[in-house]
Amino acid sequence: MTNFSHDAARDALRYRNCIFVNGAIYTGGATPAFAECLAVRDGMIAYVGSRAGLPETLRKTEEIDLRGRMIVPGFTDSHAHPVEGFQLTCDRDLGDAHSFDAIAHQVRECAALHPERSWVMAGNVALEALGAQLNRTALDTMVSERPLLLIGHDVHSGCLNTAALRALGVSATTPDPEGGIYERDERGEPTGVVHEAALYGLFRHLPQMGADESARAFQKAQRQAHENGITGWFEAMVGQRLVDAYVRARDSGELKANVSLGLLVSPNMSLAPQITKLIDWRHQYDGGRVRLHTAKIFIDGVLESHTGALLSNYEDADHNGAAHWDPAQLREAVFAADAAGFDLHFHTIGDRAVRMALDALEALNHERGHRDRRAQLAHVQLIDPEDIPRFAQTGAIASIQAVWGSIAPDLQALYTQLLGERRMSRHYAFGDLHHHGAMLSGGSDWPVSTQNPLVAMETALRRARPGVIDGTPFLPEQSVDLATMMQAYTHNSAYSLRFDDRAGQLSTGRQASLAVLSDDIREVEPHRIAEVATLMTMFEGEAVYGKLD
Repeated sequence: MTNFSHDAARDALRYRNCIFVNGAIYTGGATPAFAECLAVRDGMIAYVGSRAGLPETLRKTEEIDLRGRMIVPGFTDSHAHPVEGFQLTCDRDLGDAHSFDAIAHQVRECAALHPERSWVMAGNVALEALGAQLNRTALDTMVSERPLLLIGHDVHSGCLNTAALRALGVSATTPDPEGGIYERDERGEPTGVVHEAALYGLFRHLPQMGADESARAFQKAQRQAHENGITGWFEAMVGQRLVDAYVRARDSGELKANVSLGLLVSPNMSLAPQITKLIDWRHQYDGGRVRLHTAKIFIDGVLESHTGALLSNYEDADHNGAAHWDPAQLREAVFAADAAGFDLHFHTIGDRAVRMALDALEALNHERGHRDRRAQLAHVQLIDPEDIPRFAQTGAIASIQAVWGSIAPDLQALYTQLLGERRMSRHYAFGDLHHHGAMLSGGSDWPVSTQNPLVAMETALRRARPGVIDGTPFLPEQSVDLATMMQAYTHNSAYSLRFDDRAGQLSTGRQASLAVLSDDIREVEPHRIAEVATLMTMFEGEAVYGKLD
């Protein structure tokens, strides 16, 4: 064990003093370029440029032959839920179960493996696979003696069994919580299906969401990030539990990434105390590798549960979705957070949600003047064409989940049912945003979709399922070129989180935080970009994942 630990430590520090040659070195930054040689001295980048121009003082350092591979700045994920995601699946991840029987089998197995849990919980569930059996009665056949919660893969909906409803005191007379929905049958009885705040509000009852599980989830989250070449991310919704988890990891030296925390502002609580709490958190905890400078605001939900806010009614329902905020209330929250010096990060799925966010930012600029706000609109599934140019005009950054730009046929059918044919052409208009001058930042929204930036890059470029060459692209006119996506996942995402002083660029004088890819992705066939592997990830001069032969 001692020898192994010694060898691992030696390998981790091997690259603190070396020269990388014979590969493609993507410098990142606002004006990216490619170089032939990168030298690291004491964990800092000492030189980037041509091999011939390498200073004599660095030439005696060990050379690392890249053999045609590519070095990029460590990727930054501008929108994800890494720790929360691993907590929600800490007992069982049902991502590979696609039928009632498969889900039921794994849930029963999960219950048997964790008899000590007061609640049975499984995450990443394809709730739609349950069909007509998505209700408490069907869940009672899986687990009846303990509360059971199945959490949908989008983490906006879930389903409870009868014991769970009883434990929560939810009945026919229980009103829906502000910003949430308890689905009900024709008699008004809760079916067990919950959406938005009705789901999030019950997390505090779950032993799986405790501090010890947060610590274990952090370890998994950081390992996954490093495996994907990621050295920074935005944890897109936090409260005290996750703030504490990240601060503990930073203060113990365990955190080896730059992390920005999205501090939730809710429409269901008094605004002034919330802003005061955010200010207190920032004063107590902000610094080093953990930043607390962003207010996270959910404007709407998701289309699948009719909670996405649309400008026009759903095709299959007589309403256009309920935004969590009314415009005046949203304006008040945005102005208050801005006055306190916080950046803004909006969850925006529907076109009405997007417009509400842009209207608020436009008002800020008009009344308080333009400043370096770096506000982000995440997801932007539907955007009215008139609002596309307003991103650049207001300075709004689009945090895009490019993997979503390839929509499977069954999901296309669902969205057509929800929206009608006309609005289908406006899904994930990443190409239009780019062409109209909007900054795109690369985000995954993990665990909803993979955290691998190479999968996102290929999907953005092809608008088709990675690796499939004979499929029909979805809205190929909305594709985004590879150079733009490389910048989205390096400089732009780092800039959006205010890490651009330390991430997103390889230049002299910066800490050596980078990823080594198995191939020069410019030379890879488009349908094979997602196959490119991260061989090694370095953070501040330390190899935190992998090594080179």
